[in-house]
Amino acid sequence: MGALLASAAVAVGCTGESMGGGTDGGMTGMDAGPPPPPPTPDAGPGGDCEPIPPPIAPSLLPECTLCANARCVPVSFVPEGQRDLLADCDDANKCVPDLLIETGGNVTLASCRSINDSEGRCVSTCIPSAAAQADLLPTAGCDTGEVCVPCYDPTTGEDTGACTLGCDTGPTEPPVMFAGCCGDLGSCVPADVVPEDQRSLLGMDTCAEGALCAPATLIDPTARPEACRSIADAEGRCLPACLPDVAAQADLLPQGTCMDAHLCVPCYDPTTGEATGSCSLNGDMPSEPPVTFDRCCGGIGACVPSSAVPEDQRGQLGTDTCTDAGALCAPDSLISGATPPTCRSIADAEGRCLPDCLPDVAAQASLLPRDSCAAAHLCVPCYDPTTGDATGSCSLNGDMPTEPPVMFEMCCGGIGLCVPRSAVPADQRDQLGPDTCSMRGNLCAPTDLTDPTFTPPTCRSLGGGEGRCLPACLPDVAAQADRLPRATCDMGYLCAPCFDPTDGTDTGSCSLNGDMPTEPPFVFPGCCAYRGTDRGTCVPSSLVPAADRDSLPTDTCGMGTLCVPDPLLADPTYVFPGCTTTGFIGGGQPGACVPDCMVSGFESFLLSRSTCAGGELCAPCVNPLTGASSGACR
Repeated sequence: MGALLASAAVAVGCTGESMGGGTDGGMTGMDAGPPPPPPTPDAGPGGDCEPIPPPIAPSLLPECTLCANARCVPVSFVPEGQRDLLADCDDANKCVPDLLIETGGNVTLASCRSINDSEGRCVSTCIPSAAAQADLLPTAGCDTGEVCVPCYDPTTGEDTGACTLGCDTGPTEPPVMFAGCCGDLGSCVPADVVPEDQRSLLGMDTCAEGALCAPATLIDPTARPEACRSIADAEGRCLPACLPDVAAQADLLPQGTCMDAHLCVPCYDPTTGEATGSCSLNGDMPSEPPVTFDRCCGGIGACVPSSAVPEDQRGQLGTDTCTDAGALCAPDSLISGATPPTCRSIADAEGRCLPDCLPDVAAQASLLPRDSCAAAHLCVPCYDPTTGDATGSCSLNGDMPTEPPVMFEMCCGGIGLCVPRSAVPADQRDQLGPDTCSMRGNLCAPTDLTDPTFTPPTCRSLGGGEGRCLPACLPDVAAQADRLPRATCDMGYLCAPCFDPTDGTDTGSCSLNGDMPTEPPFVFPGCCAYRGTDRGTCVPSSLVPAADRDSLPTDTCGMGTLCVPDPLLADPTYVFPGCTTTGFIGGGQPGACVPDCMVSGFESFLLSRSTCAGGELCAPCVNPLTGASSGACR
């Protein structure tokens, strides 16, 4: 990692060493970065520089094939101290830009805008160090075969020497430096300045769009990270937390003795014993053997501290036989990158053999077959046969299914699936019915309800009370299909109340998968009082069967509602007790004991109690005045 990141400094063209300072007969020298032109007068930068006739006419020199607008100059014409800075045409000649030959080195390089829109100079790519950066430095404003080298190193602010060559009077603008990042431990480098094969090692951190954060410690090829104690007290190294691979484990890695904005990465992966590379940067190497975790899952897994498992994955693992507090059992096959063996699962569907110590697998142990799997493994289907969704069992470590999903028969008007009774938890079986399922023993499970995260939509139910949209095929809902409103629910759903509006008891409709009511129970008002006790309930007339509406009173109920006797409300098929009338009219006729609130005015005066209970009157089955049914004898 260190060697790769170290080259990023060269890629930016910023070594921090001056391009100027030559002492050889006028040709300005440099120790790094783009080399200077051929010999210049002794006057130096800003001196009285006038072009001097070239010692050799450029047209007489052969063209340099390494770059454009350059000639091959005999080595004897190039000061000895400058020769290593120029490219070779051959053993006897150096490749020198035409402009430097024509002016005798007395030239001012053209100004341009370089990295970060900083001031720069157009330097010929005939200069090897400039050529090495030709793909990274801008060329706008420069001639063919030139790149714009910045006057100052954008990472350190030091003079690069590019703007003091020949007759140049020097930079006219202050340094333009990269923004800091990684808690000021790095610099925001334009992504196109970082070699493509190294970009994935860096992240944006606090940098603007198009920039990557390069920590200074990793750019320095001589720096070695500080030693520290990592997971399970294993040997580790302090690495900047802004590095993507480190940041991805920020919640798992300790800081230990590392400085701020650093985390301690172990030298070896404690689950596999393999080197992580954190202790081999820039010639570094571990001094201790690997520290590995205890075994579990029948010897095919490792006991990993829960803090070392990503939080969103902890629920997929269990403790199994791990004894350390907080440890979770992670099967080796899932850690190592192995592809699980293929097998035949529920309904002969394609599946994969997974360790039965995984909680999700263990929870279905009674439903999943072992098939051809090894001991301590069960065959998990590639697709959930109730939803058709991938279970993930066939996409581990690059694996993928080879067969389409095998799904159960549809039911509940297309919003449910026929599942084997054995595949439904025992405490939920009574909530489901066969609906249209053709296979004996199958139950119709609405697909919404098979999702453990599903919460039914809220709606307004009976009397405007709070409710939830539930599939109409559920037996309890279907039994009330003629009473429950659809409200805002989708087709195939009805709005079931959170509480029974007749007595306020919880219906369970609003407590699925962690859901709960947000309003107090709504209860219909009482009516038909006798000695202070209501014997009926005010029910919207739209909820009362049409055949019963004419025989029920409004009593004390409001407009649009009818007073329904509680026995009739509890059981629509309820029949009032029989009696024999003894009133002034129609005496001796068969009748029924009905609450006195159902009889009003003149009729109540004509009827007697007979053998009925207190608060009841014996109403004849047939109205003796009209000969029509009275509705009392339902």
